Amino acid sequence: MKVFGKGFAGVAFAAGSILIVVGAASGTGSSAAAGAEPLDIPVDFNRDVRPILSEHCYPCHGPDKAATAKTGGLRLDSFDEATKDLGDYFAIAPGSLEDSFLVERIDAEDEDFRMPPVDANVKPLTPEQRQTLKSWISQGAKYDQHWAFVAPEKPELPKVENWGWVRNPIDRFILTGMEEEGFRPAPEADKATLLRRATLALTGLPPTIEQIDAYLSDTDQGAYERLIDRLLESPAYGENQARYWMDAVRYSDTHGLHFDNERSVWPFRDWVVKAFNADLPYSDFATWQLAGDLLEEPTLDQKIASGYIRLHPTTNEGGVIAAEFQANNTFDRVETTGTVFMGVTIGCARCHDHRYDPLTQEEYFGMYAFFNSTVEGPLDGNLLLPAPVIKAPSEEQRAVIAGYLKQQMALEQAVSLDDVRAWVDEAELSPITISKWQKSQVYTADEFGKTHDTEFGPETGAAGVKWADTEVMLGEALATVVGAENSSVYFRTVLQSSIDQQIEVRAGSDDSLRIWHNRALVLDNKTSRGLTPDSDIVKVNLTQGANELLFKVTNGIGPDGFYAAIGDRRREAVESSLALVEKKDRTEADLLTLSQAYLEYGPQEMAAGQQWREVRQSISDLDSQIPSTMVAQETEVPRPAMLLDRGEYDHPKHEVKRAIPAALGALPEDAPVNRLGLAQWLTQSDNPLAARVFVNRVWQQHFGTGLVKTSENFGSQGEWPSHPELLDWLSREFVDNGWSVKALNKTIMMSAAYRQNASTTSEKTATDPENRFISHGPRFRMDAEVIRDQALFLSGLLVDKIGGKGVKPYQPDGLWKAVGLVGDGDVMSNTRIFVQDHGDSLYRRSLYTFWKRTSPPPTMAVFDAPTREACVVRRSRTNTPLQALATMNDPQFVEAARHFAQRVMAGAETDRDRAALAFRSATARQPSEKELGVLLRFLHAERSKFFGSPENAKSLLAIGEAERNTALNEVEHAAWTVVCSMIINLDEVLTIH
Repeated sequence: MKVFGKGFAGVAFAAGSILIVVGAASGTGSSAAAGAEPLDIPVDFNRDVRPILSEHCYPCHGPDKAATAKTGGLRLDSFDEATKDLGDYFAIAPGSLEDSFLVERIDAEDEDFRMPPVDANVKPLTPEQRQTLKSWISQGAKYDQHWAFVAPEKPELPKVENWGWVRNPIDRFILTGMEEEGFRPAPEADKATLLRRATLALTGLPPTIEQIDAYLSDTDQGAYERLIDRLLESPAYGENQARYWMDAVRYSDTHGLHFDNERSVWPFRDWVVKAFNADLPYSDFATWQLAGDLLEEPTLDQKIASGYIRLHPTTNEGGVIAAEFQANNTFDRVETTGTVFMGVTIGCARCHDHRYDPLTQEEYFGMYAFFNSTVEGPLDGNLLLPAPVIKAPSEEQRAVIAGYLKQQMALEQAVSLDDVRAWVDEAELSPITISKWQKSQVYTADEFGKTHDTEFGPETGAAGVKWADTEVMLGEALATVVGAENSSVYFRTVLQSSIDQQIEVRAGSDDSLRIWHNRALVLDNKTSRGLTPDSDIVKVNLTQGANELLFKVTNGIGPDGFYAAIGDRRREAVESSLALVEKKDRTEADLLTLSQAYLEYGPQEMAAGQQWREVRQSISDLDSQIPSTMVAQETEVPRPAMLLDRGEYDHPKHEVKRAIPAALGALPEDAPVNRLGLAQWLTQSDNPLAARVFVNRVWQQHFGTGLVKTSENFGSQGEWPSHPELLDWLSREFVDNGWSVKALNKTIMMSAAYRQNASTTSEKTATDPENRFISHGPRFRMDAEVIRDQALFLSGLLVDKIGGKGVKPYQPDGLWKAVGLVGDGDVMSNTRIFVQDHGDSLYRRSLYTFWKRTSPPPTMAVFDAPTREACVVRRSRTNTPLQALATMNDPQFVEAARHFAQRVMAGAETDRDRAALAFRSATARQPSEKELGVLLRFLHAERSKFFGSPENAKSLLAIGEAERNTALNEVEHAAWTVVCSMIINLDEVLTIH
């Protein structure tokens, strides 16, 4: 079995009976004399040679044709190019070092002749690397297609010596590597440790005392498997799995640029939780996000999932160029998809051919073309819901609405056509005539609020107002009626009524709106919004004769618009019903229209009508509570995609067609040439990347590092897999199991490799510091969300509620203000000022914390969470004093320790029992006598301090909004709070192990 490669210094591995020094591939292995004769050892191109060529040669002699042209046209990224006759020499002559000019150049003593050149901005080749290249050439200079671009095949399971250790096929691959290195597996972890490890890994929360006791008492065979099955069925599983996906798809509750206003796309996050809990096959999970809107008759969930397409950062900054951001938005989608689903750095080909992987700029824009034809505008309007959007009711809301609709349908079907005809015949309509519309000049003030409030003259009929006739089509939206920022225009018309009567005026505007009737203000809506028809409805009492209506539209920034509809909806209903009653060939739709008009506008005393209107009002009331979310929608005609010179939006060269990079395959023959076809290609069983990339990230979740460490890059510059055959086996198993993510998690966690004790030896640490051989169990610091959620869980404060709008727990004052734009109170960023939530919202899981891109939750950032401005599939893990300051001083952690102490004090009577309870709650194991002694001595010291300074105890216990049990002695409670804080901060508690 061949394992490892680039980046594993000085590690020797056996291949058959011959020793291979893999350090040669990384330049950090055992020394070898420059110019030494090649050893007769097998060299693997992908593992040993490609990393050298990729790092040191491809920048000038690789796939980028433009870069290669500047250095004489020699390419070393393919056998045909590297071995072609160059006239009087060969760069590489397979099997002959003497005839290979490359050997002469890499061994040259003269710096001006040696390759790579000193000024090439790459590191020089080490003696070991030169040795590897010469061994490879002497063995025939065989090239292989990059391993990640070849569809995985299920390898044969390796034979091992220690069969007793093997629990599933994973172990045979892992054990082979260990046996070749002389390592022994670590013993299996004890049951309590395994319980805590598995519970945190799958739910992101620790086990309860009751769960610990139940698992320890389950001595029947299969207890561990039953544990895994229970955890996979926990609703918390989907929440924990979803947090990894939020990083990958750069989920945020704000636009991300300029004002960084709030936007509503959180139903997408909740759908991800739901999908993982339902074990939606990953093939569907990917397809719905990439193209849920393009499926035949897409369901609500499939449309919500397409919100993935809308998650990129957006802006509405004044002065930005729409065409530039159309390109930028599409770039982001292409490159995120490349990382999340394909594990390739496709963005490197945006400006030129990829210098390391076989991806051309033409192929980059072939991918770009898939994402270039969605209907939303390139600028976001600073809106909460930039179109297209849909309503996203919960399952409960859908059920209630279905019940109401059933009642409504029954009432509509009971309507008699004779009753409708009688109502229409008896209806009296009083005509209204509308005169020609007029529009004023544009008025401007210093800021939006002032412009809205100022009376510029039309309100009072002042002289000097310049009116011009204009066309206003009732019921149709008008765009760009103001044409300037912080400015207003007025529209006016006159209504002639034959009688006194009440009518509805329905309007909409971008942004604010005021309406006067006969110079009396009847509507005043100072707001920053997009244009939505009927967003403002006001009833106006017309008097007999002439009635003036005056509208004032004020624009803040960005686009503007106006909409008006005047008249009584009852009038409209009667007029349309009259036409339908006389119609000879009425359809079912016509009959439904008549029934609804009659029930809504017919005799007011009619019981059926009253019931129908009540049901409709109930639907309307519930509908107002249903959130909306941003979704994808394709244009009817694809938008042309141009290859952009150097990736510049204003330098188009020629049109490109939608296509998959040739090195990665092609669309299925029957696939549509759109995002749906792209998704179908990705989820084919023989796609070389999709399964590998996702499987690798799930392995990373469990062991801290992926089988491919560079989980964001499976290309030439990425790391060779530590266990390539295992990665392929898992990938095929994943697909063969119907792309089941739960089955994948279970397979990994049921292995003996995963169940090992996390303790290690000095020999293992020195030789394999990152545990890439998996010779002991996983051990790594937990992610930010788990650290916070665990503290809340131990305290008993964690609110067990799935889904909903993002919440705002404690954070220091001023963080949002520091990055927010200053402006008038009505048009400045609506996320400029942080307003903390209260009550249950303070104690929701971290997944639901409101995420502002320009200022992410500070505790999350301290523990290495990304900003989500860009896709991240591998977080860094740092160890800084700031992290300890956060967990010991952040109000949410102090409050959690306070409530944890309260639970401990209520759960046991003696100091010894309380200390043991607190320790076991956090670690899942009983403390040793030595550990108990430390806890008790610390408790006594803190108790003494607070006894001498009771005011400090009072101050400590006042931190946080959760109510305190005032029956507890303040000194005692404060002392236990500090002890519980210490326990929460133990390395063992902050670590998966």
